[in-house]
Amino acid sequence: MDSNPYVGTFQLTGAVSGMDTQAMVQKLMEVEQQPLNRTQEKFNTLTYKQNLWMEVDNKLEDFYDYLITFKLKSNLIPKSATSSDESVLTATAPADADNSTFYLKVNSLASPTVLLGENIDSTIKKSSTIGDVIGTTGDSTFTITKGTNSDTITVSDSETIQNLIDKINASILGVEAKFDDANGKFFIVNKENGSIDISVSATSGSNGETLITALNLNGTATADSDNTVMTLGSLGQVELSFDGSTTITTYDNLTENTLNIFGTTIDLKSTSSGYVKVSIEQDIDKSVESIKEFVDKYNETITYVYDLLHEDQVTDKPTEEMTEEDYMKGMLKGDNNLEKIFYNLRNMVYSPVDIEQSGSQYNALFDIGITSGDLGAGYENTMKGLLSVDEDKLREALNTNAEDVWKLFATNDTTNKEYGYAQSVQNYLYEVTKFNGYIDQIAGTNGTIGNEMRRLANEMTNLLDRLQRKEAQYYAQFSAMEQAIQQLNAQGLYIQNAFSNQ
Repeated sequence: MDSNPYVGTFQLTGAVSGMDTQAMVQKLMEVEQQPLNRTQEKFNTLTYKQNLWMEVDNKLEDFYDYLITFKLKSNLIPKSATSSDESVLTATAPADADNSTFYLKVNSLASPTVLLGENIDSTIKKSSTIGDVIGTTGDSTFTITKGTNSDTITVSDSETIQNLIDKINASILGVEAKFDDANGKFFIVNKENGSIDISVSATSGSNGETLITALNLNGTATADSDNTVMTLGSLGQVELSFDGSTTITTYDNLTENTLNIFGTTIDLKSTSSGYVKVSIEQDIDKSVESIKEFVDKYNETITYVYDLLHEDQVTDKPTEEMTEEDYMKGMLKGDNNLEKIFYNLRNMVYSPVDIEQSGSQYNALFDIGITSGDLGAGYENTMKGLLSVDEDKLREALNTNAEDVWKLFATNDTTNKEYGYAQSVQNYLYEVTKFNGYIDQIAGTNGTIGNEMRRLANEMTNLLDRLQRKEAQYYAQFSAMEQAIQQLNAQGLYIQNAFSNQ
């Protein structure tokens, strides 16, 4: 027992009687402490049970989180988009894209105009000051012209090439400067694609002219500087055909190398001399994989709950060797609250769903090849609530009507109170695991278990106080006995001395 505030810190027991009164008190207290021990055991049991319920909560929350993404159309019935030449273009189709085949020829890509100054002196770096580059003091001013618009840039001799880049990037023209100082190349790139001229100029004989000359930005490919090159940008153009030979229409003036055709995103990579075939179709393999994963996740969850309801307590280990996991085994065996969760989950997948308003031709998992139980091989899996997949029947359902397969799982019609299997399970799991939900009312801080633990904690506090008072009482009684013995000894000694003096 911990230190007792009712007993002094120093006890000299048995000094007169010669008895080990401390050991005697300890033996007496072992008997007195039994109610406290039993209450502590009850408290520990509830602690383990509470921890186990939290594990159940986490397991169900994991399944809930999985269902959120599983029932998305893009995951459950994805489309597969293929390109016959991905070096020219790639295709990505959302779940609601049309199943189709068409052909595209890329005549041009969208690209920006780029003004390049190359063969710049290797001593010029981003950290170089403008004064060092032009070899004199004072401001340097020059003008960048893009089409019919222009902007004037001014830098002082103490600023650096990096400061110059920052000012160009902040200009109103919508251009971006880049400097590859390791290879002596300075770029001014239009931020938008399309054919538009870019040039740089400065007053003759000025510091600005000296600066743009040092960066080889003062000419054009056909003018006074072979080190200045302007690559004119362009807009994209793509031809569409349904047979791979006859052009039906042309997508002109594309400012980006991405376009949407029949709900499919086309990313252009390069030009082509001929047509590239694009095919969009249902990705049955991925749908089968997703639905089989759902069955596996459900089976894993329902098996976990079933095993908790039927596992036995650990009895073949000494108490001192048992782990917390050992103590928790069997804690929820036959638990009525857990049984309710188990049967609700099992019944939800065993029963048809009411999704009449959705127009689905399927209303039961059996319709798409997902069956429950052992089908004649016993009934253990039926008792567990396990599901199995007939892949051939599932593929047939997906090929027949993938949209209705998705509705069977994902219908979420709150107006008509119609929900598919995955949505129904998700809704139920939310009610079970949410704050102040079913599990929280059982095992939460203010739940049934939490309230009982607080009651037991108060009871243990009172029992401990009573024990400490009892221990103090025993010590007081033994002290009184010691004092009585001491008085008797003193009286005996007095009488003995009296008789010996006669």
